[in-house]
Amino acid sequence: MENTDFLPKLHSCQLIIAREIKRICDENNIKYFIIAGTLLGAVRHKGFIPWDDDMDIGMLREDYERFIHLAEKKLGEDFFLQTTDTDASYGLNFAKVLLKGTKLVEQSVGNLAKTGIFVDVFPFDAVPEDSAQEGKHEKSTYFYRRLLLAKKKYNVSGNNAVKKIVYAGLGAIAGLYSSKKLCNKLEYEIQKYNGSSDSEKIVNIGGAYGYKKETIMRKWVENTVELPFEDMTLAAPADYKEYLEYFYGDYMTPPPEDKRYNRHGIVELDFGKY
Repeated sequence: MENTDFLPKLHSCQLIIAREIKRICDENNIKYFIIAGTLLGAVRHKGFIPWDDDMDIGMLREDYERFIHLAEKKLGEDFFLQTTDTDASYGLNFAKVLLKGTKLVEQSVGNLAKTGIFVDVFPFDAVPEDSAQEGKHEKSTYFYRRLLLAKKKYNVSGNNAVKKIVYAGLGAIAGLYSSKKLCNKLEYEIQKYNGSSDSEKIVNIGGAYGYKKETIMRKWVENTVELPFEDMTLAAPADYKEYLEYFYGDYMTPPPEDKRYNRHGIVELDFGKY
């Protein structure tokens, strides 16, 4: 979808979802924080980056698990919590909150899993202090994430012939596992080092930038502040300047126009009653 005229309406739907996530978190003392482009938008634009097409929310693992448990019961009737437990075709290690009655189809997913306009909710997990263990953690989580994507038949190889061959091989390996066993194995690998809250670094395994870039300092997100975001406020890391400098460098300077694009590969979009 090259035309971006749909973005303001998409943003208004995402705000509906974000407001519901915020409600559940605030009412149940669950700490969350906006991350990635959503945080950048809050600081630089006081809302969405005008050309962005998604919203990203992060939580430390313990808060994430509480949110998942409560959201299944407390989300309003207009919303659906999408995880590997609630949608057998879903192949990602983080949650999405979907707006019912809408449709948003990404190129990599197609109509395999339930679709709808969504907000991503990512868990952050401990990174081992030992560099060798960190390397193993990166490789094992990458392998099992890719195995799960192949199991669920996500089209992450695009038109790349080599990647198609690799994913065909991964699909054969994935066939040796039940979906449940594969999900459990992935979660075991992701959460392997969560025993101590003293780990200085945490990682968003499901993030778009890869393990190394998605590894941040725990102290950046331990405390939060409220930042304006469109017609509401959202919790953000108190040390958002350090976070944003780490990810984007000179984050207050927008990129040149030819670098302003959204990345979800939306191929079908239906706002329903919205």
